[in-house]
Amino acid sequence: MSLNKALEDLKFDKRLTELNIRLGRITQEEVDKQTAALEDLSAQVEQLDLDSEKAEIN
Repeated sequence: MSLNKALEDLKFDKRLTELNIRLGRITQEEVDKQTAALEDLSAQVEQLDLDSEKAEIN
């Protein structure tokens, strides 16, 4: 995989969007459009109660 292809694949990566916007690689409108097009997978998640997990460890 080329570096250009890798960067293109990561263009909308949550960890890089602010940097890409500042550098002019993408616009906030593009990010909003990309985010709106994502499938809602919230029904497939498992909720974790970190407070109870912490209590079990101690």
